[in-house]
Amino acid sequence: MTFLQAVILGLLQGATEFLPVSSSAHLFLAQRLLGLNEPELAFDLLLHLGTLAAVVFFLRSEIASILSSMLRRDPWVAPSAWGRRDVWLAILASLPTAAIGFAFHGTVETGLTYWGIGARYLVLTLLLLLSSNLRLRHKADPDRIDVWEAVAIGVIQGLAVFPGLSRSGSTITLALFLGIAPMRAAKFSFLISLPAILGGALVTIKKGVSHLPGAVPSVTGFLVALAVGYLALLLVERLVVRGRFNRFAPYTLALSALCFYLQFRG
Repeated sequence: MTFLQAVILGLLQGATEFLPVSSSAHLFLAQRLLGLNEPELAFDLLLHLGTLAAVVFFLRSEIASILSSMLRRDPWVAPSAWGRRDVWLAILASLPTAAIGFAFHGTVETGLTYWGIGARYLVLTLLLLLSSNLRLRHKADPDRIDVWEAVAIGVIQGLAVFPGLSRSGSTITLALFLGIAPMRAAKFSFLISLPAILGGALVTIKKGVSHLPGAVPSVTGFLVALAVGYLALLLVERLVVRGRFNRFAPYTLALSALCFYLQFRG
């Protein structure tokens, strides 16, 4: 693997892991259109660890607050603060995600088509367009996430295992639909991405990890994925809070049209 390939794969992983554009679909299209090879398992694992580090650094204040609340005898925290309850909510959200991912993992790997990805990108586009204009309910406390809401968010995160249904796009949009405050919606989506990314890393390890391509490409890919992932998190949070999450809709619509074109072109 060359230095340039490591940079491209790091950019691809870091940006698409958190932007609502579907990382797996981008990898599929990059392989077909650009002749970009899928990274070796060891390098793929390293890229995932880079994005994992980006989330941990981005949520450092929230993680510190959660750890502090778990060490305190007094369980009370301010409604808008992050605490031990968020750990249980993240666990509840991760259970259906893991179940769906395990059930459909084989199907996803063997059943990729332009038609399927294009259709899912179209669904994602509609979700993004509605994200800033529709609320299914009005919550008295928009910073509070109820148990059933966490489970529902976990279910839609699990469905995002199918390329074209972005994990962040689906989870954040559903949280906004449920009346959860934009900041809380974005950061809860980032929080539950931690076990999801770890789960993906474990699947990679289970397949059998190959040798790394070399010190320079390996370090480069990890650092690029970390840096770009952190910038992507900042961008997503800013757009969600400002009610501009739908800015990604034209891009996902264009990708949907591209997939349909490639399907019909044969």
